Order: sequence, then structure tokens, then C-alpha cells
Amino acid sequence: MKKILSFSLFLILLSLVSFGQEITQEWLRRNYSKKEVMIPMRDGISLSTVIYEPLDGKEHPIILSRTPYGIAPYGEGYMGNLSREMSEFSRNRYIIVYQSVRGTFLSEGEFMNIRPVSKDGSPDEVTDTYDTIEYLVKNTDNNGSVGIKGVSYPGFYSTLASLCGHPALKAVSPQAPVTDWWKGDDVHHNGVFMVADMYSFGLSFFRRREAPTTNWRSPVLSIDDNIYPWYLAHPDFISLTEPLSERLPFWDEILTHPDYDSFWEERSPLRHLSDVKPAILVVGGEFDAEDCWGALATYKAYASLNPRSNIHFIFGPWPHGGWREVNYPREGIPFTMDGSFFGDGAIRYFVEDVEYPFFAYYLEGKGEKPSAVEVIPSVAAGSVGDYDPVSLSKKYSSWPPRDATTTLRMYLGESGTLSETAPSGRSSSDKYVSDPSDPVPYYHKDSRSRDRDYMAGDQRFASLRSDVLCYTGDVLTDTLKVEGPLKVHLKVSLSTSDADFIVKLIDVRPDGYQMLVRMEAMRGRYRKSLSKPSPMKPGKKETVEWEMPDVAHYFLPGHRLMVQVQSTCFPLMALSPQFFQKNPYTVPFSQYRKTDVVIYHQKKAASWMELPVVQE
Repeated sequence: MKKILSFSLFLILLSLVSFGQEITQEWLRRNYSKKEVMIPMRDGISLSTVIYEPLDGKEHPIILSRTPYGIAPYGEGYMGNLSREMSEFSRNRYIIVYQSVRGTFLSEGEFMNIRPVSKDGSPDEVTDTYDTIEYLVKNTDNNGSVGIKGVSYPGFYSTLASLCGHPALKAVSPQAPVTDWWKGDDVHHNGVFMVADMYSFGLSFFRRREAPTTNWRSPVLSIDDNIYPWYLAHPDFISLTEPLSERLPFWDEILTHPDYDSFWEERSPLRHLSDVKPAILVVGGEFDAEDCWGALATYKAYASLNPRSNIHFIFGPWPHGGWREVNYPREGIPFTMDGSFFGDGAIRYFVEDVEYPFFAYYLEGKGEKPSAVEVIPSVAAGSVGDYDPVSLSKKYSSWPPRDATTTLRMYLGESGTLSETAPSGRSSSDKYVSDPSDPVPYYHKDSRSRDRDYMAGDQRFASLRSDVLCYTGDVLTDTLKVEGPLKVHLKVSLSTSDADFIVKLIDVRPDGYQMLVRMEAMRGRYRKSLSKPSPMKPGKKETVEWEMPDVAHYFLPGHRLMVQVQSTCFPLMALSPQFFQKNPYTVPFSQYRKTDVVIYHQKKAASWMELPVVQE
């Protein structure tokens, strides 16, 4: 009996050691085999795939990630991801598979950016996923259950994977998924081109692949300078295209589709997300500079189109993909963005207590069913120890938590006020001049690429400019809990026929730091329709309104709310010519115009932001 107890204790200790085992290259070689294969698709092309399979001879679930970014190292060596974002799956001996999507690296076929779902049943990313799973379940020592996950572009492929219908696919996690490159992700925000991100990305990614290769495409142009003056020297799309050493096909396509037409609409997977079979876990970061909109829109589409399915969502205080790196932040080094602190526990909590348990439940039958929605709110913390993110975690049955919130309308007012009181005057307004030759910087620090920290950056630099309007509320006496989408309603007029309207919600700390909570833009030409732009009539009062991506942020006692309004945010957002043209991308900078922007706060022409506030 003692021997049995001793052996049982040994097994328990061994399992504990295994759980905390550091995943090194040496550990991987001892515990995993690596096999590189070309998996055939139904149309005869084959996709480059690497399979890491446990050596213990037991059946395990499969976790798959499909990517356009390569699956190096090829030949000897194991992927670094196995010890980072896949660490819990490695530790628990999952079969881990990475695949290059068609037309990338060693995979055959032609690559297409955000390839549309096929209308006629011809091969696409959905069928490629089905064929890949079919091969894997027949050629690995698995338990018959497959999960798929991916962040950003791989998140897009994860979303499409959920449509494939393979019976072995039990769980899918689109994380910060590319979703709609016109409405809110990466390329545009409501038609406003995100030039600093997409130009630098496209300089390499948009290049044609001449033949299968293991190498990443080098950029056709190098930008080694501070991006603000560099883009100011290349302020229009003509001057951005001219120095390219070769044509970039997708760049050219972007410039021929300025409006939300069928080219963009058919590339969005949202309308296809009905009748999904696998369980879904959508992951989003509140401070995601690339695909915050995509995560929110993807979850909402899944939830509305599949009300009886297992749809899950987690939303936390992370930058793009910031939830997946369990080794950061290291002990004693808090997670920060600019001068804001976001604790040091939310990342490990996600990897160990949210993501792996989700897959373990649906692929292995272990543990408890995950919560439908979990939200980790942010706060404007000024120092280490001010904020414990996991302690604020909240669980809901749906998102936004409409049953738990009420709307708070904050009116822009005279003398820079922001209050719940609607304006009563008949002539109150503010005016600024938007000058394309002197645009508002997007961030207060110089950088050679877009700095992710701007998403929670200090806005005091913008408050000092004459072309930024600031409206500030009273000092809060209680915590204001804002959870859900923000609605913007502006009454405006221009001296020209078009301009951008950029609105920020800001948390002003007692020390004066103005932390950006959310910023979003709307181009005036799309105020009535995203697909049918129309000019604004100079001097005429018009309504410009839109919904900003959701937030989960707590404004603490002693803090104040601020709303800023401006028309440039450079070079994050491309400059508007500030007059109506059928295709603004064809306008040379010499024709760009200054415009007088008037924001009204009058009895019959009020401007406001509406906040969803949690009532407890």
C-alpha cells in the first residue's frame, strides 16, 4: 500500500513539474517529433505544413494555425512559438501544426489578400482548412478533435476555418482577426486610410512571390527616418507610389477602391458566420492598434447569427496580440503603454486560465464550460501597483452587457465644457482651421514606425494645438464604469466640401496625464453612406455621427473625462484633400486645401458623445 501511495505521489509531483516545465529547444526535441509535409488540396495544389507530434505514443488533440507569415525554421530546429504562445499546448502534449496558406512561402498556388469566401464551391481558405484537417486526422496519432487559433491575419484564417464544417473541428479561436479592411481594421477606419501601418506593411507583404521560397520578401523601399517628416514629404498617394521600385498589386487595388464597394464587402467574412458548428472564442485587445474593430465585430456577428451555439468572448487591456506572450511581462516588470500601467497578471491569466481551458474543455472534455463573455477593464493607473487587472475581471452572458448598462450622454459645451447638461444657447460654437501642411501628430514621441503605445498615449501635446478642440468634464467623485460602444454625434460645418472628423475619449488623471481611451475617425463624405459618398455643402450645418469601437474602462474618482475633436492625425491617418473628389487618392498635394471646421453646441444643433455606463 505504501508503495502504491509513493508511486501515486511521484506521478502527482511529476505532473506538477511538467506543468511548470520550461519549454526549451532541448525539451521539445526530447518530447516532440517534427515533420514537414506538403498536404494536397482538392484542386491539386499542396500546402507547406509542419507537424509537431508528441513522442509518448498516446492520442492527443490537434491545434492548428494557418498563416501567411511562414512556418520557419525549416529543416532543423523547432518554432519559437512552441515555447511562447503555444506553451500550454506543448506542455499538455497537443499535436501542434502550422501551415502556410496557399501562395505563401513553400505552399503552392496563388495568394490573394483577404481572399473572399467562394460563391461557387471552388477552392478557398474554407475548403483548404477542411482538406488540411482531413489529412491531419488520418495521418497523426490524434484523439479525433481539432482546434484552430490565430492572431491578426491568422485570426482571419481562423474565422474562415469555423465555416469548413469538418466534424473533427471542435473549437476555433479568432484572435484580433482581420475582418473588414475598409470599415475598421488595418487599412481603413470608416474610409480613412491608415497610411503609416499599411504602407510600411505593404512594402514587403504586397510584393508578388515569383516562386516558392523560405525567405520573407524584402521591402521595395526602406523608411529609416522619423515617420512624421518622412510622410510629410510624401503627403499624397501619388508621391507615395512614385518611389516604389516595383508595382505592388494590392496597393494599386486599394487606390482604385476608395469607397465601400463590392471589392471590400465580399472580403468581409461577417455575413457568412451563421450556422457554425465548433465552439468559438473571440479574443480582443482594448488597445489593439490594428484589429480592435475586427474582434468586436466578429464576436457580435457570431453571437447574433448563432444564438444557441457556444460563442465565447474575452476583451482585455492588451495591445495587438499582447495576450499571447506568457513570458512577458517578467516578474517585477509591469506591462506599460506610454505612461499608463496595466498590471502584470492579465497575460498569464489569459494563457493559463482562459485560452488553454477553452480548448481543453472542447477538445478533451476537461474542466468546466467557459464563461460566455469575460472582460478585464482598464484604468488610467499612474504607477506600479495601482491596478490589478485580473481582480477587476467580470463575466457576462453577452457583450455589450446591455442589461447592466445605461447610456450617459456627455455634451460638448461652451468654453470647453463637457457635461450631462444639453446646451441651451442658440449661437454657441467652436472653430479651428485644419491645414494639411501642418497636421496634428498622432503621438508625442518620434519613431521610425507606428508606435503601438499611442493607443493609450498622453494627449497633452494635442491639447496645446489650435487645431484640436478640448472639452473637459468635472472631477469625478465616484468610479465611472464605461463598457461597450461609444456613439459620436457632431453638428458641424466646413468651409470646403470634405474633411475628416477625429474624436478622442480621454481619461485625465489627477497628475495631468491625458490617457487616450479610444480614438476613431469618420470621413465627412461618408456621413450618409459608406458606399455612396457625397460632398458637404460649405457653410451648411450637417450631422456626422458614428459608433466607435467598444471600450471597457473605469474612470476613477479624482479623474476627469475629456473629449478632443480634430481633423488630422498624422501619419497614422492619411491626409484628406479636404474637398470632395470621386477618388481622393488621385489628388496631388498641391490641390489639398485648408478648411474651417465649426463644431456646434447649440440648443437645436448639439454635439455629444454617448457612453454605456455600468450600473451596480
